[in-house]
Amino acid sequence: MIRHFVFVKFKDSLSDADVAEMVRLFARMADEIDEVAAFEYGPNNSTEGLTKGLEHCFNLTFATVADRDAYLPHPKHEAFKDVFVPTIADVMVFDYEVAE
Repeated sequence: MIRHFVFVKFKDSLSDADVAEMVRLFARMADEIDEVAAFEYGPNNSTEGLTKGLEHCFNLTFATVADRDAYLPHPKHEAFKDVFVPTIADVMVFDYEVAE
């Protein structure tokens, strides 16, 4: 399995409703792409102060590297990025393969 984490800081100009809409669109996009095995989302609630300003985490799981690689250029992912990317101030993506 591959875990694909997207850590985000949304622009300060976004309202809570705007952020909720981005979360809804991300979840819908993930649901519409067969290669996505699972999707989770959550805002940061750590008290450690080590997030470097990143406030939200989107976690997608893929069964294989090939599934992740098919997702990245997928037309629905590309269309989603056209809407999502302009709303973010900062982003970090981190993938890893789950050890068996």
